[in-house]
Amino acid sequence: MTPIPFLRVLACPFLAIGMLGAGPAQAADPGDGPLRLKGRLLVDSINLDISRPGLPDEPAGGIQVRQAYLGLDADLTERLSLRFEGGAANNDSLIWDEVALEYRPAPGFALMAGNIKAAGLENLTSTKSLSFLERGPYGDLITDGFTSAVQVRANVQDLTATLAFQGDSFNNLGLDFDGPASPGALEQRAVTARVAGGVPLGGNKHLHLGAWVRGRSFDGDFPHGYSFQPAGSQGVEGPWLDTGPLARSDGTLAVEAAWWSGSFWVQGEAALLRPDPSSQARDPSPPDLKAGYILLGWNLQGEVRGYDARRALVVAPGPGSIDLLARYDFADVPALPMVTTVPSDSPAVARVRGMTFCAVWRVQTGYRLLLNLGEMRFDPGWPGTKARVRSLQIRAQYDF
Repeated sequence: MTPIPFLRVLACPFLAIGMLGAGPAQAADPGDGPLRLKGRLLVDSINLDISRPGLPDEPAGGIQVRQAYLGLDADLTERLSLRFEGGAANNDSLIWDEVALEYRPAPGFALMAGNIKAAGLENLTSTKSLSFLERGPYGDLITDGFTSAVQVRANVQDLTATLAFQGDSFNNLGLDFDGPASPGALEQRAVTARVAGGVPLGGNKHLHLGAWVRGRSFDGDFPHGYSFQPAGSQGVEGPWLDTGPLARSDGTLAVEAAWWSGSFWVQGEAALLRPDPSSQARDPSPPDLKAGYILLGWNLQGEVRGYDARRALVVAPGPGSIDLLARYDFADVPALPMVTTVPSDSPAVARVRGMTFCAVWRVQTGYRLLLNLGEMRFDPGWPGTKARVRSLQIRAQYDF
């Protein structure tokens, strides 16, 4: 990516907001009609500074249309609905996002099929409500994005239980806009179960707790590898975390929690992932993969966050508000000794640690500006390969 001046980084998102128009956006809510057009446009400005031992700092950056999606929500009957969304991602790739056919045979019960997510507090949170431009190592290493799945969700008072039988993403199964399935994509299978719920504590205080488990298998010709690279570094070579071909299957246990009181809140997730190594793995007993994050947030206007009991999710405050946040990320990953080109005496674990500071301004309904300032430190596991990545990222976002 070509480095760009700081002022241009700051200016582009504001220009994008202006080009989208100054009138209020009309966000569709359920019940607005049997057919509701929806979409979103995310324009990112990225400025990176990459430092490695013994090498000059490497600047990188660019302007990226992260998502330009269009979709539809349709109520086919009182109990059956369809929603889908897709389009261009990362400047040029055409992909599906969410595709879901949902049937509600009884109150508090839903059966879904399509390209959907199953677990993870931040992972399940809509892009309309996320405060950070990237989900960090926890999102990349642990949670599933949209995958082809059949899912059952049940609600009992403030408790939500989900069971999902998953395959690979629509975009890997030859169902996307661009062509055939990726090799081995049909071999991923998973079962995920999540239980989560919220407890009102009175006085604008709320507590959310949850846990989920997942078992996956990768029985094709290409064992699963685990990798993470810093936000916005696509196309930038570096000693990022990458196990190479490692697992024929894995199991994951994750926990999630959030607490908020008035305009202040704290949220965190952590997971333990145990890989079952394939015959291609260098180490027959690789260490477990651990990852997580914790964030603190404060709303300047004193607004209280809401709660979606149906999906057990924290809900962002309304338009006109400003949030300030800080997040700490960590991940410990089976290191590159799994790859045969690395000396066998390399350390067993690679590590990443990071801090990100964030400001979110919800200009009005449908319009948001996000600023992220962060630093990630990488230790891939052998001498001379550590890296530090400092980033300034700004997003202009429009949803309807």
